[in-house]
Amino acid sequence: MRIYNLSKSARDEIVHKITGFTSAKPKDLKIAEPESDGDSSIIFDREERLYVGQRRLPSGEELIFPLLKDERILPKLPVVTVDSGAVKFVCNGANIMRPGITKLEGDDFAKGGLLVVREQKYGKAIAVGRALLSRKELESASKGPVVENVHYVGDRLWDSLKEIDGPGQAS
Repeated sequence: MRIYNLSKSARDEIVHKITGFTSAKPKDLKIAEPESDGDSSIIFDREERLYVGQRRLPSGEELIFPLLKDERILPKLPVVTVDSGAVKFVCNGANIMRPGITKLEGDDFAKGGLLVVREQKYGKAIAVGRALLSRKELESASKGPVVENVHYVGDRLWDSLKEIDGPGQAS
C-alpha cells in the first residue's frame, strides 16, 4: 500500500465533498491506495478519527463514503438493521434485500443517500451502503434490493485499514 500526504488544494477539495457528513476540519489528511484495488482509496486523518473511502462508480462519479472505523461521520447516518440470516451475505458484499431489514432508524434519506447497515443481535455496524430507494419507498417496499453495499467488514478497504493503523487497530 502507498500512503501520500495530500496537497492543500486536494485536501480542500475532499473536505468540501465530505462537509455533507461532518463538520470536521482535518489537519493532516493522507490518502492510502491499496495495491490490490485500483478503483478505491482511503482518505484519513488519525488525529481527527476521520476515515473515508473513495471509489469510482461505473457511471464515472466519485463516491466518498465513511469507513466502518470512522468515529465522526458514521454515527450521524441513518441506520438499516438486518436480521441474522442476512449478515453472512452482507459481509460477502451482497446488496441488502428488503425482506432482510428489520428496522430503520435515524433521519429521512433520499435515493442515493448513505446508510449504515447494522446486524440485529449485537447492533454492530457491518456495512455502509447507498440507498436504492428513498426512505418512504423503502418502508413500503416488500421485496428486492434496497441498499447497494459499498463497504463491508472484510472487504479490501477494511483489510487495508489494518495496514494503516497496525495489527489490532481496525475494528
